[in-house]
Amino acid sequence: MNISVDLETNYAELVLDVGRVTLGENSRKKMKDCKLRKKQNESVSRAMCALLNSGGGVIKAEIENEDYSYTKDGIGLDLENSFSNILLFVPEYLDFMQNGNYFLIFVKSWSLNTSGLRITTLSSNLYKRDITSAKVMNATAALEFLKDMKKTRGRLYLRPELLAKRPCVDIQEENNMKALAGVFFDRTELDRKEKLTFTESTHVEIKNFSTEKLLQRIKEILPQYVSAFANTDGGYLFIGLNEDKEIIGFKAEMSDLDDLEREIEKSIRKMPVHHFCMEKKKINYSCKFLGVYDKGSLCGYVCALRVERFCCAVFAKEPDSWHVKDNRVMQLTRKEWIQFMVEAEPKFSSSYEEVISQINTSLPAPHSWPLLEWQRQRHHCPVSLTDFMIRVMLTS
Repeated sequence: MNISVDLETNYAELVLDVGRVTLGENSRKKMKDCKLRKKQNESVSRAMCALLNSGGGVIKAEIENEDYSYTKDGIGLDLENSFSNILLFVPEYLDFMQNGNYFLIFVKSWSLNTSGLRITTLSSNLYKRDITSAKVMNATAALEFLKDMKKTRGRLYLRPELLAKRPCVDIQEENNMKALAGVFFDRTELDRKEKLTFTESTHVEIKNFSTEKLLQRIKEILPQYVSAFANTDGGYLFIGLNEDKEIIGFKAEMSDLDDLEREIEKSIRKMPVHHFCMEKKKINYSCKFLGVYDKGSLCGYVCALRVERFCCAVFAKEPDSWHVKDNRVMQLTRKEWIQFMVEAEPKFSSSYEEVISQINTSLPAPHSWPLLEWQRQRHHCPVSLTDFMIRVMLTS
């Protein structure tokens, strides 16, 4: 679903058209096309992010389902959750109104004072290890991580200071498990159903996929685990071990292993990185396939991946943050996003001025001035846009 700038709008604000959207909790839950529901949510979220980062404006959606009523049906829980994930206090930034067959979301410009962040971000796509999980950093955590990287110009000499902040017992236990995983990684032969001497930890992740979906699943999970290990303290990803910590392995021909190794390399090499250091190294990793034997006969393989701690920042993919530029909704580049996060003050307001200058100014004034008047009044008197527009319509 494409997001377009509406240059023929009746509103004296930047208006983004997200196309047709199904609205209402029940109607959205009944949507048979889950991919379409996700796509609609994604488009609305990206439009909202772009407006927050571009001086504010209006999201216009054509209502897909007949007989929809905002007052009776609401918006839809998945959309509401997306709003809450982006904004700490939704009413401070958003107002909603149904206008015939269109649903309008009025978006206020992003405020540095509210969150301490200069821009809003849907996902940093920077991952870290959190005990036994790979978790994406929220915008606040990403900001602190990037500030540390910038301050130290990378982490080439940062590890002793980081470890000094953690309890010695935790350090010893983690190091022991990492060492045991390292011994396992260096083996050349494994016995089927053999029990592991270590478990999942900050430095170890264990997975077991069916042979049929092996390549697909590895490609899906690899970026987030490589990013998490590289951004934390390195670690191991083993594929072919079950939840009971037993060696199972997966069946494959040598040609399959060659293809798999090439896909792993391709996936890792295209992962975005950002350097604060002078060395500008690549992601350092090792991949190998350990033979699994059952009573002396080769019956499968375990994929073993070791990822070294990276000097700076590794993204699973480009940061998910948007703005309006040259009359288009565009994703911020990684460099732009990092600059706005840690280096420069944002200058998104020009996007609004550029678009507004191209809107047909011959439109009747009553269509545009109420919104501007509400924008001024809301800073002095807490009145919602819906209430204000009702007053305007009653007095016009």
